[in-house]
Amino acid sequence: MIKDCEIGKGTIIGEPVNIYKCEVGTNCRIGGFVYIEEGVKIGSKCKIKPFVFIPTGVTIEDGAFIGPGVTFINDKYPRAINLDGSLKNDADWQQVRTEVKKGVSIGAGATIMCGVTIGEYAVVGAGSVVTKDVTSRVVVAGNPAEIVKEGIDW
Repeated sequence: MIKDCEIGKGTIIGEPVNIYKCEVGTNCRIGGFVYIEEGVKIGSKCKIKPFVFIPTGVTIEDGAFIGPGVTFINDKYPRAINLDGSLKNDADWQQVRTEVKKGVSIGAGATIMCGVTIGEYAVVGAGSVVTKDVTSRVVVAGNPAEIVKEGIDW
């Protein structure tokens, strides 16, 4: 289902997907079984592989690669109920923004915790858990993700 989205020219979207109230730039490729929530902004020439979850609060700039099974998180303290036992609603939730800068590559199965910025042309290794900001042109890997290579130019 694609509902109330701005989809740029030349973008190809696989099926099935759940994409609603978001912006996707031109000439992107989005695989099947991708879930993109309200307010997400995705730049042009991005590749988002199957089984990716991108919640409200995430911005992805031009030329990013998001590998299969990547999950973005947008809530530091997720809970179904408040301390008084009442069901949480939108007013009880505090969205935390995440930014993926130009040319970033995120490997399969990585988890990106909320509130981080991944710098331009950084590479996140498959299966990594990113818990803090990543500087530009580095490779990070592990849980938690740490820099394993700096100054990449490829």
